[in-house]
Amino acid sequence: ASADVSGLVPCKDSSVFQRRLDGSVKKLSTRLKNYEEGTPAYLALEQQIVQTKNRFAMYADKGLLCGTDGLPHLIADGRFSHAGEFLIPGVGFLYITGWIGWAGRSYLQFSKKTDKPNESEI
Repeated sequence: ASADVSGLVPCKDSSVFQRRLDGSVKKLSTRLKNYEEGTPAYLALEQQIVQTKNRFAMYADKGLLCGTDGLPHLIADGRFSHAGEFLIPGVGFLYITGWIGWAGRSYLQFSKKTDKPNESEI
């Protein structure tokens, strides 16, 4: 992704993005010191640190663009280079909502044909 959108920079090049990662890991590491090694809470926090690092790495590797706040911004301008940020999830959302609507419509048509439609209600 190129950084030609409203002054956004690639997350992997953003110092603020890196500071956010370091701050998040530091907070979790500080909480980690409150627990004994091997306890469920300790293991959960260790796992959360790994997940946080993986999430930030994924943002950087995917080429998302970050603002001055260090957060990734989604670009919804129709360019295919940003299709994974908005277009693909948007089409998936429309497909799923369409299927739910179709299922509801089918249920209403079915229940309308029965002798006692109120008995079909939950």
